[in-house]
Amino acid sequence: MYKQLKQNFIQTTLGSILWFSFLASLIFYNKTVPFNFLWHIIGIGLLFGITFGLVYPYFWKYATTGATTNIILSTIINLLCGLLGVYLFSTEMFSLITPYIWLVTLLTLIGHIIAFYFYSKHENKQQAKKLNQLLS
Repeated sequence: MYKQLKQNFIQTTLGSILWFSFLASLIFYNKTVPFNFLWHIIGIGLLFGITFGLVYPYFWKYATTGATTNIILSTIINLLCGLLGVYLFSTEMFSLITPYIWLVTLLTLIGHIIAFYFYSKHENKQQAKKLNQLLS
């Protein structure tokens, strides 16, 4: 489990850093960007690595907590890391979305509920298939 989570974290973090570096080079083309913005991109990559490389795989594959707890914790962590990532990328963009934080929270919660429904349905089919193969 730890080896898999470590690999997920590293892959997600590095992929996110590369992706946001590419996006920043497109968005800030022909503009002077301060050197510390590189640290912001690394921070965003770490946030994505923690959220999508550690937290999500742990909650959805290994944790034994209930579905409601997984959904609520995933929503809170996703929302906080997402908002912090937007803030690190652009404070102007963050100030634009600040009035809509409640709407973003609601949409994130609904998205997690729907995703959990489909994920659990898929997992149940996979486990039923494995059990049927063992019985055959």
